[in-house]
Amino acid sequence: MRPLKHISVRGFSMIELMVAMLIGLIGIIIIFQVFEVSEGIKRTTTGGGDAQQNGAVALYVIEHDVRNAGMGFNDTPFAGCNIVGYDSKRAVPDFPPLGETMQLVPMLITAGAAATTPDKLTVFYGSHPLIANATAIAGDMTLATSPVSLMNPYGFRKGDLILLLEPGSGKNCSIMEVNLMSASQTVNHDADTPYMTDSGKAVPAARFNKPGGLGVIYGGTGLANVTRVFNLGNLYEPPPPAAPFLPVHNTYAIANNSLTVTVLFVATDAPGVPPLTNAVADNIVHMRAQYGVDDGVNDGSVTFSATFVAGDGIVDRFIRTTPPWANVIAVRVTLVARSALAEKPTRVGGACDATTDGTESPPGPDLRPKWSGGTFDLTADPDWKCYRYRVFETTIPLRNWIWRSS
Repeated sequence: MRPLKHISVRGFSMIELMVAMLIGLIGIIIIFQVFEVSEGIKRTTTGGGDAQQNGAVALYVIEHDVRNAGMGFNDTPFAGCNIVGYDSKRAVPDFPPLGETMQLVPMLITAGAAATTPDKLTVFYGSHPLIANATAIAGDMTLATSPVSLMNPYGFRKGDLILLLEPGSGKNCSIMEVNLMSASQTVNHDADTPYMTDSGKAVPAARFNKPGGLGVIYGGTGLANVTRVFNLGNLYEPPPPAAPFLPVHNTYAIANNSLTVTVLFVATDAPGVPPLTNAVADNIVHMRAQYGVDDGVNDGSVTFSATFVAGDGIVDRFIRTTPPWANVIAVRVTLVARSALAEKPTRVGGACDATTDGTESPPGPDLRPKWSGGTFDLTADPDWKCYRYRVFETTIPLRNWIWRSS
């Protein structure tokens, strides 16, 4: 018999394969752990950057509007009257809607009903490039449809939106659209009469003139409380491609975790039905606003000054209630921006702890967003602890209200 030849064995044994798989699994686990930590850091950094950007943009837009507040009607003794108007382009022509208030003030704070409810901030100003204060009527109106006679017609044009205010009468202020100017310094506010603007634009009908007239008869000629006429700007001038000198009435509010602005005065050829609501910045979850008042009262809300003298141009206190308008010189606005993505809990299966308030077990530090007026309450969102937050706060001077006409 021939001896059997030795056959060499090639390849891996089962044991060697299992060891290789074990080493590979350990490597994968380490890679995924590193990836998880890296992804968490990236999420935190990206979320913080997004919050920083959204908050800065939101505050810039509000500040730009507030700095213009009061332009065109900064006669502070006349501030505060309720405004009524009519706009045929709206689904409900009469404005403001029932239950809401529109006032002749540079800005109006609507305080949130609860600590979890954000405030609203309304900014109002005219856009006329030539007129900075009011003129008076030269003759009493006899009917609600009567033309308005002006003491000084300088700067008035067809297409202007003007506001009538009779001080001390208790009458509402009214907005109307000028559709005709006569040589006798009177302006008409007819509802259904077509007219041509100074630049040649054909207007089929004045959209801001209510059929049947203003509903209010203004007078006071020859008296100290004679009706004042404020020119807020023009709906059609200058012609395209430039934008018309529309008055601005913008309301900033928080809706669905975004800062929105509702625009009351919209150009005639704008799409949709006014008012229009547009998003300004995402992931803005809370807002607080306060009036800065220079009335000599020290209530402890101002810490940057030790002198409290009325009329010295320095804010003496910050309040949220309706102030005496002659003493308002600034507004303090604070926004809370949050990260776009929720943070994962530190412990797997545990509760969110990206932002703690000290009620955890064991208790963590109080990391709730804070501002000069206290601590923000974000508990309206049950997952509020899953996010990180940035607070943006500034005090904006009301320069048009400080450079008052009277």
